[in-house]
Amino acid sequence: MSEMTDKIKRLTEARRDFPFESSELLKKTGYRLSYDRPLIVRCFDSRLDTVFDEFLKENGWSHRDVISLPGGARVLASDDPADATTKRTILEAIETSVAAHEAKWILLTIHFDCKGYRIAFPSDQAEQERQKDDLVAAVRTLREKLSAEFFVEGRYVDGYGIHPV
Repeated sequence: MSEMTDKIKRLTEARRDFPFESSELLKKTGYRLSYDRPLIVRCFDSRLDTVFDEFLKENGWSHRDVISLPGGARVLASDDPADATTKRTILEAIETSVAAHEAKWILLTIHFDCKGYRIAFPSDQAEQERQKDDLVAAVRTLREKLSAEFFVEGRYVDGYGIHPV
């Protein structure tokens, strides 16, 4: 078992359940605390909100944890020392989501027309090839850090939906 998985297990065991379910306000709204929410690592570009909302609705998830940063999962694929702090921060946020909400499904995404990629590539095709390579590397990186009980998936996002890579 990996060091990250061990840390998550310790955090989960130490977690004290907060009495959300007994809240009268939450009962009135019909909200039930649920531990089946996905964790999504995505770009902070708000143009993607509608696509993500529809995807979550289609899959029956009304709640999710989101780590939102420029370039989405790109930094998890990076070996650049300049990305090390951001990468560590994302991994810590993933640990927190898993420990606090028992997320088991982690979706890493990169999207079409991301300005973080756009400026470096001469064509859409070159950009998309690099994005998909980065996404595969990001998934591999996270899978190496987590045990097999976690489902880590990479998806490419465009204006038409969220597509497996």
